[in-house]
Amino acid sequence: EMTWQYQEVQKQTAAHSQRLEVKVKSLQEQLGCPLLLSPHPTATRLQENQQTQETATQAPAEKDKTITQLQGKHDAMEREYEKILHGSLDPVLAKMAEASQQWEEVGTTITVEHEEHLREFGLSPLEI
Repeated sequence: EMTWQYQEVQKQTAAHSQRLEVKVKSLQEQLGCPLLLSPHPTATRLQENQQTQETATQAPAEKDKTITQLQGKHDAMEREYEKILHGSLDPVLAKMAEASQQWEEVGTTITVEHEEHLREFGLSPLEI
């Protein structure tokens, strides 16, 4: 009696397992995933774990590499912008210095003229 029950439970378990495998295959096909069922499911899981670990170790390395590349590009762009900025501002500063010198001369000329006008009227520019 016990042997018969044991065999019956084994049959039910095998049938249930087979139905689940068919359902998993069907769902994987619907999702477009590759079939993961193999005669050695532990080997597949080991491969998956190894691939996951490799991906996990490669991701930070690739991230660091990308960050380094972007930092290099950023530094190069910064140098180029500095060149452009200095190339643009240096002529402006030169023009401002020239204009400042001209206005200084104009201011001195006007001051001298006003001092002369004050003296013509008998006033001392230092007293005013």
